[in-house]
Amino acid sequence: MKKQIALPEILRKIEVLNHITLQPLTEQQIKDAWADVMTDLVRFGNSETVTLVVNDATRPASFPMIAPIEEILEDKVRILFATGTHRPVTPEEKSILLGGCFPNAPWKNNDCDSPGMVYIGRTPMGTPVSMDPWLFDGNPVVAVNSVEPHYFAGYTGGRKSFLPGVSSRESIVLNHFHACMEGALPGRLNGNPVHTDMMDALSMLEERVEIVQGNGVMHSGRLVHFFTGTCRESFMKASEASAELSTVSVPYRSPVVIVHPGEPLDISLYQSEKAIYNCDSVVEDGGHLLLISSCEEGFGANHLENAFITSMDESWNFPERHQYNLGDHTIVRLKNMRKRINLALSSSLPDSTVEGMGIEAVHDIELWIREKRCSKPLFIPEAGFVVPVVEEI
Repeated sequence: MKKQIALPEILRKIEVLNHITLQPLTEQQIKDAWADVMTDLVRFGNSETVTLVVNDATRPASFPMIAPIEEILEDKVRILFATGTHRPVTPEEKSILLGGCFPNAPWKNNDCDSPGMVYIGRTPMGTPVSMDPWLFDGNPVVAVNSVEPHYFAGYTGGRKSFLPGVSSRESIVLNHFHACMEGALPGRLNGNPVHTDMMDALSMLEERVEIVQGNGVMHSGRLVHFFTGTCRESFMKASEASAELSTVSVPYRSPVVIVHPGEPLDISLYQSEKAIYNCDSVVEDGGHLLLISSCEEGFGANHLENAFITSMDESWNFPERHQYNLGDHTIVRLKNMRKRINLALSSSLPDSTVEGMGIEAVHDIELWIREKRCSKPLFIPEAGFVVPVVEEI
């Protein structure tokens, strides 16, 4: 059973919520959305094979979005999990993520270190693009993804199905290098170098592969919007809808801010830290930000502990492109953040590990809040999926 961090009653009194309430889409509504590309889907169903690119275990399950097209594509589908550099999806997780759809389909995880990746060139920003060979054997591709704010790519979804989703480690690392640059912010696409580089890689892919994509927008754990079409057109519609839902109006900056990333981001610190980057701007200078997350899979990325430790090293300098290691963008952000605020963590990680990263380990959340003697603390749930904006006076 999944470990949970018990949230104290006091948080209900200080909760900050996006008060928009939407009903989840019905299966018929999702089917109606697929109707916009039905001609393509029927044609794909007559091909020899269709590659279906879907979310891994760190993203919302794909089955609500793919269930309406199971009958159309039937036994032609093979499943490619867009794991990027994440750990592989297990057979048990595969069944959950697909909701039982396409039970007999061949499937695999993206292997970013595979020597069989297919190189298709460099983006204008210099990123070499290599992707899984299943994309390049002449068969069409259907991709589904979920769109929510992302702390340096602007939004998840769309082009992220391909870079980083099914790309080589080199492609992912050098794309992520741009997260160290100005403009790589949550909820921002214009002027975002990471997004621009991903879109350039998508253009290169679209010259070689026929792609149809569905992009869903989640709210409070439910699918509330779904758009289909080309990757770029469905993504732009979904990102606009996500922006309306994810922008949370916060009444003031506070010296004490408590955040919970929301499921499934609470699976590891690597996923949970997105809540920190989304919400640190609403913490007053010199204030405290407490992240509440079970982190049952620990760090979730090999580089992360070192990134937190290195961020305390004043001698560490911004890397050049050829010196960049995956996760260095985390160091850059943390260094800037640590100059301004203090970090605390309530999780299942050992205290010694947490404190070794320069983070206050918290067990009694209510006591921690009271000890800060703050009259106006803020609590932001689902913080990995929102972009708080302080109300203008």
